Order: sequence, then structure tokens, then C-alpha cells
Amino acid sequence: MNCKAVTISLLLLLFLTRVYIQPTFSLISDCDETFNYWEPLNLLVRGFGKQTWEYSPEYSIRSWAFLLPFYCILYPVNKFTDLESHWNFFITRACLGFFSFIMEFKLHREIAGSLALQIANIWIIFQLFNPGWFHASVELLPSAVAMLLYVGATRHSLRYLSTGSTSNFTKSLAYNFLASILGWPFVLILSLPLCLHYLFNHRIISTIRTAFDCCLIFSLTAFAVIVTDSIFYGKLAPVSWNILFYNVINASEESGPNIFGVEPWYYYPLNLLLNFPLPVLVLAILGIFHLRLWPLWASLFTWIAVFTQQPHKEERFLYPIYGLITLSASIAFYKVLNLFNRKPILKKGIKLSVLLIVAGQAMSRIVALVNNYTAPIAVYEQFSSLNQGGVKAPVVNVCTGREWYHFPSSFLLPDNHRLKFVKSGFDGLLPGDFPESGSIFKKIRTLPKGMNNKNIYDTGKEWPITRCDYFIDIVAPINLTKDVFNPLHLMDNWNKLACAAFIDGENSKILGRAFYVPEPINRIMQIVLPKQWNQVYGVRYIDYCLFEKPTETTN
Repeated sequence: MNCKAVTISLLLLLFLTRVYIQPTFSLISDCDETFNYWEPLNLLVRGFGKQTWEYSPEYSIRSWAFLLPFYCILYPVNKFTDLESHWNFFITRACLGFFSFIMEFKLHREIAGSLALQIANIWIIFQLFNPGWFHASVELLPSAVAMLLYVGATRHSLRYLSTGSTSNFTKSLAYNFLASILGWPFVLILSLPLCLHYLFNHRIISTIRTAFDCCLIFSLTAFAVIVTDSIFYGKLAPVSWNILFYNVINASEESGPNIFGVEPWYYYPLNLLLNFPLPVLVLAILGIFHLRLWPLWASLFTWIAVFTQQPHKEERFLYPIYGLITLSASIAFYKVLNLFNRKPILKKGIKLSVLLIVAGQAMSRIVALVNNYTAPIAVYEQFSSLNQGGVKAPVVNVCTGREWYHFPSSFLLPDNHRLKFVKSGFDGLLPGDFPESGSIFKKIRTLPKGMNNKNIYDTGKEWPITRCDYFIDIVAPINLTKDVFNPLHLMDNWNKLACAAFIDGENSKILGRAFYVPEPINRIMQIVLPKQWNQVYGVRYIDYCLFEKPTETTN
């Protein structure tokens, strides 16, 4: 098979993966995605949804402008078709996946032109077998969209570093400006090394002209986003500034990101080991010696250094550099293979071995993510297939307690179903509800009750279990003093309707939680190294279930 045929095959596989496989099978890895993005988008499209304190006009640290492109896609779908509501969820994910494909396709072409077609193809392979990208590229998060936009920035950075083109330097910054102002201001850090490169390699007058152009682009982008958000919130709302103020300038022990948990310095190295095959990480370290692209590698290490210093760490904070890691690895792999040009058989053996290890580890991780963590989506999807002919009330209350943070999206609920929270062991601030009466602007601008930026529990967000029509929970022992629903001892005629297997984190071993091992290999390992293998690998599942209370009326 010639190189052109390989390229076409890889791109077709990339398209299929991004637009169909990932939107259909990927998990939601963070409740922030659900409650800070899926729920407000559901409000825009369908008129209801859960509301977090970040969307209170008092704080306004989430951007409505970020959600508008997705609303513009979903509005005609809902206006002119009779598709069920859950399709909004998958269509949005497919759009994100398609955007990822477009950005990757364009960077592939640039790598082929600026470096080599073989490097470009290797990069696509590393992107395909990238567990982190598998779920991140279809997540409705500013950090995930920033990851995709930075692929566009990287494309123009490569062209600039190859040709010295000022227009490509400006376009690279424009992508980052959009990512930072539209949702996540911290990505501006990634542009600093490239700016230094430009400063060192151009005369003062040229630098001043380019700086003026970049400032103009930044100002126009910021103006458009601030005006949009201010219209929605009904007041001046510089969201990017509000995010910086809350997370950095005004952060304290009582408010700020650290109240949601802190992690040790090695959190990110361990996280990278989960989200990238080991050969890719090793090759990425070697790739930084391709010094012509030092501004890109400086961006990568600056990003890691800055976020490693922050006590509050999350997996999604590393999303923007995922593309740089695979780019560095693909360059290094190409150079390593070229060392064996005079030994073609050995070269093919090394190439095949590395690619098999990369594919095997990546698929092991991806299958584990799908098998272990997608039960909430599968169970909430059951509402679309339930017979609603005997609906008991105008509003059907779908309740959950300790499993509140695994709720995927109100898009998976029918129009007259609402998510409610009952009392459980959780003692932080739960999301409330957007008002459902009045115009969309009234719903957004109304100051909600019981909100705070200190994660203090508010009893006003509790719902009595006697008014629940459905309940979602794991079938596992409860805290008898805090949880009001016991799935192990069903009372009041509660019936189990549907279940899906969900990882039992407490009783599964570390490798079992993180990676899938085919049963034949598992049996062999238990024979060869029974004691050692059972200490690190073991998977236990519990049922994640939908329960129904079959009564005439509950309100």
C-alpha cells in the first residue's frame, strides 16, 4: 500500500472515529461538563435545566457566548424535525468530533508540508490511539474546545516557524485569543513562547505593527464576547476576567478552586500515563530535541510547569497540550526509524512493535473507559424508550441522591421530566434550577436563591423522596444516617426498571479500573503470576439502576 493510500485510509478512520464512534460510546468524565455546559445549553434549546452558582448573575463566571454556536446548530434541528430530545446530546457531540477532525486534518496537511508526510501519518495514528483525545474531543468544555482550537494555532505556528510568515503568526494568536476569551483565559500562556520567538527574530518596527494587529484582533474578539455575555446576564459581564479573579486573584481558603480538592505534584504525570500510551510519552520527550520547533515545546513545558504548581488539579486542565505531545512523539518516531534505514527488516520490526504497543495500550484504556464508566448515559437513555402513555403528572420527577454527579444531561430526559436531588451524604453546594417562566433573558438574569461561591450546602435544593416518580442509584450499601433511598431494600412499591454495569471502584484493583484486559490474557496471568497479578488487576461491577414508583399521582 503506497503512502497516499495509507493517508486516505487513516483520515477516513479518523473521520469515522470522531464523528460516530466517540459521540456514541464516549463517557462524561466530569460533572462540571454536565452542570456548567450541558444544562445551560438545554435551557437555551428546551427552556429548562439545572443551574450552578457560576451562572448566577451575581458571579457570572461562565460564558453564554461559548454555548451560542451549539444552540445555533440545535435550534433548527428542534424547530424543523421531530427528533427525540436525546438526539441533541449526540448531535452536539458529533459536531465537536467533526470540528476536531477538521482541525486535525488541516494540521496533518501542514505537518506533511512543513515536515514530512510520514510524520503527518504517524501523528494521525498517535491521535487515533489517544485515550485522552477519545473522550476530550467530544466534551462540551472550554478546555476541550481550547484543545481543538490550539490544534489550529499549532498549524499556523508550524507554518510561521517554517516560513517566517507574519500572517501565520497572527493567525496562530487569533486561534488562541478565541479559545481564551470564549471560555478559558489561561490558554493565553501557550502563546508566550511564540511571541518571544517573534520578538527575537524581527525588527522593532515590524514587531510594533504585528503587536497592533494582534491587539486589534484580541480587542474585537473580547468586545464581541463581552457584549454577548452582558446581554445575557443583563449587566456588564467580562467572564474571562471574572474567571481569573475567582481562580487566581481573589482565591482564598474559603473560596476559589482549592475548596474543590487538591492533588499532589505527581497527579499530572500519572494522568498522562493513563491518557497516552507509554511509547508516545517516551517519544514525546525525545521529540523536543527537534529544536527548530522550540517555541512549541516551550509552550508544552510552560503549561505543565504552571499547572503542576496549582494545588487544585484536574485532568481537563492538560487538554490543550495533548496535540503537542503527539506531535513531538511523531517527529521523534520518524527520526528514530530513519536511524535504521540501512536495516529495513529491523526498521519494519521496530515500527510494527511500537505501533502495536501503542494501539494495544490505547484500546485497553478506551475499552475500560467505555465498559466501566458509561452506565449513567445508558441508564438515563432508557427514558427515551419508556412508554409515556400513562404519564402520571404534567411534571415527572427523576430523582437521585449520592449519584447526582454522574447525571449526564437533561437532553436525555423527555420534555416533562425534571431532575431532582434528594438528601444524601454529599455536603457541598448542589445545582439549583433555572426559572422556567418568562423569556430566556428573564430566566438567566433572575438571581437564584441559596447560591454561594464557597461550596456551602443549601437545604433548599433538596427534594422530598415522596414526590419522586423515578430514582437513579447504584445498587450498593448506603449511609443509613444520610441517604434516604436504599436500593438494597426497596420500599413503597419501588420497582427496578433498567440497569447497566458500573465499575465498583472500592472493590476493583488499580489496573482493573484503568485498563481492560481480555479474559484469555487475564487467565494466563492468573496462572503465571497469580499472587502478583491479583494484587494489581481485578474488576468488580455494580448495577447502576433506574427505579420507578408506580403510583397514580405524586404531586
